[in-house]
Amino acid sequence: MSLISVSRRQILATSLAAAWTGLFPRAAFAQSSWTPERTVEVVLGVGPGGATDRTAREIADFLQKGGFTPKGNVVSNKPGGGHAVALAYTISKAGDPHIIQVTGHVIIANNVLGRSPLSYKDVTPIATLFDEQMVFATGANSGIESAQDLIDKLKDDPASVSFSISTGVGTTNHISVLLLAEQIGIDPAKVKVVSFNSSTEGVTATIGGHIDVAVTTPFALNPYVESGDLRYIAAAAETRVGGIMADVPTWKELGYDIVVSSSPKIVAPPDLTPEQIAYWENAFATITKTPEWKAMIEKNHLIDRVLNAEESRAQFDADDARYRKLLSPIIPK
Repeated sequence: MSLISVSRRQILATSLAAAWTGLFPRAAFAQSSWTPERTVEVVLGVGPGGATDRTAREIADFLQKGGFTPKGNVVSNKPGGGHAVALAYTISKAGDPHIIQVTGHVIIANNVLGRSPLSYKDVTPIATLFDEQMVFATGANSGIESAQDLIDKLKDDPASVSFSISTGVGTTNHISVLLLAEQIGIDPAKVKVVSFNSSTEGVTATIGGHIDVAVTTPFALNPYVESGDLRYIAAAAETRVGGIMADVPTWKELGYDIVVSSSPKIVAPPDLTPEQIAYWENAFATITKTPEWKAMIEKNHLIDRVLNAEESRAQFDADDARYRKLLSPIIPK
């Protein structure tokens, strides 16, 4: 989340409004016969703070500054049920194009694990905005100083290493751990994972030595790596990124096919018209091309990957199949 206070944010938005307007081609607004007629609600399934909340508020800012929410917008936190409360709310607003939700792979995991009858098939995919890699980190005083140390310890005794995951099983950080187990040939069901209410809690437990390995995003880990409280050992990414992550090897480099990313997706209620879908699809395609968006991606060590509505639906389908395979050992019978 931005460290700019609300008042400073408002001042900044006002002073830069003219500059921002010039960044968005007027033609972009003419590609749909529909435009928002009232305040747009940006829904998310977690409370204030953390990566998802940060993403939702940055999206709201970009949409407002780009003129895509002419009647304004509001970020609506609806935590509960591992994002299920927010998803149920969005689905209940069928046909309302003034609701968009920021969600992720948990929408798949909840359904696969039988925790919710709701799924990505109940909403309208709009866009995928970027990938945020999953990174493995250990405490500064941990005996696990490298990826090989971790592998050796797991092979010797899978239950001897504890991993922190956030908001329950089936999340992207949990999937990263399951993939590691699969790749090194151990039973995923024997790996010890501890679920926390937030990535911050898991990171704190790792720093304190109560958890061996934290698996989460650079956003949650970077400050503690910079302070020397944590060390990175590997990233579940296709390629390395720059900055503080430049020297962190990927699992693929080390010979293991472990690529997992947290990919914020924008969904909307069911039953939107083609014109309404086109409006939002164009809005996100436009804001993600701006220099400001590119700068945000670079600053936060994100991977620039934008998908449209059709591509996002296909990605949902592929991820659903992948999650059903990976989670099969822990799916309730």
